[in-house]
Amino acid sequence: MKPRKLTEGATIGIASPSGYSEAFGLGQGVNYLRELGYKVVLGEVTRSLARSGFMAGTDQQRATELMDMFSDEGVDAIFASRGGYGAMRILPLLDFDVIRDNPKIFMGYSDITTLHMAIHQRTGLVTFHGPSIEGYAGDNPEKDQPTGKPNIDRALGLLSRAEPWGSIDNPPKGMLLRTVVPGKANGTLLGGNLSMITHTLGTEDSIQSDGRILFFEDVYASEYDIDRLLTHMHLAGKFDNVKGIVIGQFSDFPKVEESQPTFEEVIRDRIGFMSQVPSFAGLCCGHGEMKLVMPEGVKASMDASSPMLSIDESPLSE
Repeated sequence: MKPRKLTEGATIGIASPSGYSEAFGLGQGVNYLRELGYKVVLGEVTRSLARSGFMAGTDQQRATELMDMFSDEGVDAIFASRGGYGAMRILPLLDFDVIRDNPKIFMGYSDITTLHMAIHQRTGLVTFHGPSIEGYAGDNPEKDQPTGKPNIDRALGLLSRAEPWGSIDNPPKGMLLRTVVPGKANGTLLGGNLSMITHTLGTEDSIQSDGRILFFEDVYASEYDIDRLLTHMHLAGKFDNVKGIVIGQFSDFPKVEESQPTFEEVIRDRIGFMSQVPSFAGLCCGHGEMKLVMPEGVKASMDASSPMLSIDESPLSE
């Protein structure tokens, strides 16, 4: 099930299903969308900068805000204000029948991975792992240049195209793509934040990885953490029938005192031994400065020998 493409002057709803937002960062992102001619509607939790512990409002408030966005016929697309923590807490409070009956663009990343898994797998709706609106600004939004502007521009351009997107390429300043296991693969693209994917295991929304090209990324995860997460995925059988693996950017590695394997060593140890599963690393999707948009639930192809990922089916309808 494909949402309609973004059109000129469309209404974009901003929701906060996870963490609470920072006023300047969110303000700059919202104002930029308005400068481009989009109408922007803020949910009640987002508009009030509500906070409840780690999160933007209580579970019920955040769930209600998201459901209001989906049920509002005047809202054409929903962008998450940011990630953070808390999306999985609202899963029991969401009405997936309403979401199925009101298909629209839904974009976010990080903790929002939990919602991508649940929404796509329960309704069939194609969703979009991509930049958040607060991410438009820099680390010090009152002073910094808007470092996330190219990410928003790239996302808006792609979300306006009801056609196959073709090759998903790293920006010119992106990191080197590295072959882990050579080969080619075709499958439906699905994935997101590795920690959040692993947290779904054993739940109703456990990632359905069979026949998929699986992508994953993470932040603040040590090499030890990455090894443990990937081992958990192996033990849960989530790599048994994947068609291919795309490893995104892993950002902000914690400092450790004792010697441990490098990231490259961990990846080659935990992924590289699967000789029948083509895989490559280095796509700039996730928490790094450059955030590519990855459509969840469409046909894709990859060539790990000359690392490339292509979106071969339109994620959007006219």
